Amino acid sequence: MQKQWQNHNINLKLLAQTIQNTYTQKRGLKTKTQTSKNKWQIKITLTDPRTPGTMNINITGAPNNFTIETKATEIEEDAMKIGLATSLFGGGYILYSSVKTREELEKLETEFWTTIEETIAKLVNTATKKHEKT
Repeated sequence: MQKQWQNHNINLKLLAQTIQNTYTQKRGLKTKTQTSKNKWQIKITLTDPRTPGTMNINITGAPNNFTIETKATEIEEDAMKIGLATSLFGGGYILYSSVKTREELEKLETEFWTTIEETIAKLVNTATKKHEKT
């Protein structure tokens, strides 16, 4: 999913840090942030080994015109197919794990989009030329 914001004057580095802190401190999930010019990628990893999956959040653009995109990734769909094919021989667990991972990632993504508007509202006009150069 992707959404664009304009005319909010957001310090995007601060936005990325706020998102990362939310998932690390409040949810106890593993996060990793990579940055490059005008782009921040936050990788959120589910911590339960029974539901291995990640959600990538990409923030790109400038303080007054930026886009946030999310993409959830789980065990490859091949694993789900293998689970279906081998369900008679114990592969049902693979299928179950894949379904639970998909549910957790959907819940995480829904939660993100529900809260991001509030987060952005709190950060309006936080960008200054001095901060955005870092």
